[in-house]
Amino acid sequence: MQQSAVDRNAVLDALRKRGTNLKQWCAQEGYHYHNASNVLRGVSRAYFGIGREIATKLNAIVRGDA
Repeated sequence: MQQSAVDRNAVLDALRKRGTNLKQWCAQEGYHYHNASNVLRGVSRAYFGIGREIATKLNAIVRGDA
């Protein structure tokens, strides 16, 4: 089984701590909710393109860099 590009639970917890959710974060960052949802669910492997950008930013939120 392949590992997803982001840890779904860690991302959702980090967003909750910031007082937001995935849909609001997407609107603020200018991404489509569907793309971010695909990254979180592991549908998009996030090797390149928009999926990779989203995964990078979400991982930065989890690490506390953003």
